[in-house]
Amino acid sequence: MKTKLKTAHEESYSDSDKTLGVLLNYSFEVIDKNWKESFLYIYKEGLYIFFDTIINMIDYLLYGDTKIRRAYMEEEEFDDYYDAQFIDGTFTDLLKWTN
Repeated sequence: MKTKLKTAHEESYSDSDKTLGVLLNYSFEVIDKNWKESFLYIYKEGLYIFFDTIINMIDYLLYGDTKIRRAYMEEEEFDDYYDAQFIDGTFTDLLKWTN
């Protein structure tokens, strides 16, 4: 499957360099045209932190719980995938989840 990344929504804190957003990974191939998945993310100082649920991101932001399921990716690596014509596979395949 070939997929692409798109930012569905993004908001920046006015008093910090932190950004919260929703990333959409979708298939543009006819056979898989209805396939999609989304991730919430926090971007700060060149690092993206991805979450698979809203609850996980909120818990992480409010409580700083490091036991929350999340994945990290450096900005440079993420930009390569975001700017690519397509990803061969899904974005999930590229993430290494940690608890």
